[in-house]
Amino acid sequence: MYKRRDVLKSSAIGTTLGIGVLASSSTTTATGASFGDGVNLQPAYYCSGDQNLGWDLMTDHPDIETVRIEIEPPSGGETSADLSDIRRWIDEANNNGYQVIATYHHWPNNGSGDPQDLQDAADWWVENYNYLSQNSSFIINLHNEWGTHSVSASEYGNAYDSALNRLRDSAYDGTVICDVPGYGQEPQIAADSVDYISDDDIAFSVHVYAKAWNEYAGAPLQESHLDYLDTNQPYPCLIGEFGPLGPDDRTDWSAVVDHAKSLGWPVLGWAWNGDGESDPMNMTSPFWGDNCSTTSYSKTSYFDTVYDKLGSGSTGGGGETTTHYLNAEYYSLDGVSTSTSRAGYWGDAYVTGFDSSGDSVTMNFDAATSGERTVKIRYAAPYDDKKSNLYINGQSAGQISLPYTTSFQQTTIGAHHFDAGYNEITIEKGWGYYDIDAIIVE
Repeated sequence: MYKRRDVLKSSAIGTTLGIGVLASSSTTTATGASFGDGVNLQPAYYCSGDQNLGWDLMTDHPDIETVRIEIEPPSGGETSADLSDIRRWIDEANNNGYQVIATYHHWPNNGSGDPQDLQDAADWWVENYNYLSQNSSFIINLHNEWGTHSVSASEYGNAYDSALNRLRDSAYDGTVICDVPGYGQEPQIAADSVDYISDDDIAFSVHVYAKAWNEYAGAPLQESHLDYLDTNQPYPCLIGEFGPLGPDDRTDWSAVVDHAKSLGWPVLGWAWNGDGESDPMNMTSPFWGDNCSTTSYSKTSYFDTVYDKLGSGSTGGGGETTTHYLNAEYYSLDGVSTSTSRAGYWGDAYVTGFDSSGDSVTMNFDAATSGERTVKIRYAAPYDDKKSNLYINGQSAGQISLPYTTSFQQTTIGAHHFDAGYNEITIEKGWGYYDIDAIIVE
């Protein structure tokens, strides 16, 4: 595990991003980067890079303080935008008052495990940094999502060490953001890699989506995985991308993002515009893939999904707007099992086998504040109406009714009080012989 270096370039890190205090001679703590929350832009793949970026609408929303611009290198043959377009994007962001993270994003190499791909990114920055920074300042994100889910800490660390050494051949001497491996979903590997990285002016970036998977833990990405990165290495951390992209919905992306904010990490939502998924996650309309000539933008129905996570959130007074989707198969099972036999389940499976006394499933979530929340259950009861026993944080909350249904249905099981922080919901056998797919806490 991480061994403390004799010297950390904390003055450089503190100037640009901020570094956590070293807690003791045996423990290190990483806090978040010092810039504000924000959004991602991906203009390289549309309109030959010549589109209006929508600053008029963005500046009306003060919780957006940082923009992360995804840069497909023109030399890679995947974009018709050129270096002058890229410099315009950066300059306009600076001129509108935004901190800029400029990210090398050669999409065929996303998730690559080839160290040469990372080295190519460093070479590109060395060749182009002076031109791109002629009028504006920005933070370099060395390579978008380099590293496989199965890359080892030494492989990841050694590849980054070599690429960072090459990058320092440029005039850039600021903090370098390093996306954690596995498409940004393996924070433990990044934490374990720091013994192999000699550059002391870095920050680690995690990417959080509803489909996120953490191979290190063999589980969906969770809050505890952020804690591992936050406490086992000394460098600043951030969420470089987040959003509800499925289709598996196996990660409670909203809860993970909330937890990152509780750790003091900045969070950057995907995406202001330029998302090319089949069901685009664009905050603004028209989508650049549909209209290149517009100079006026409006908010899409997806806008608030991202914006409510920025700054202090939309509730202002400390309330919580998060809905927690707790897929039962990912939590603590006692005497029950998972199955995929009944169609229509969320995530990877559902929980079944409630046929013996004490059989139960216990799900947990973190609440930003204490208070009442509405709880819903997604279930199937194919044999008759059923009742199950409900426990909130270990205390009986009575029985809940599960009306007969052969397909998964959702029913409200009441409003219940939850504490700020860690909470548990347990469904225990009761009458038994039903299936549990998920709990929703609103």
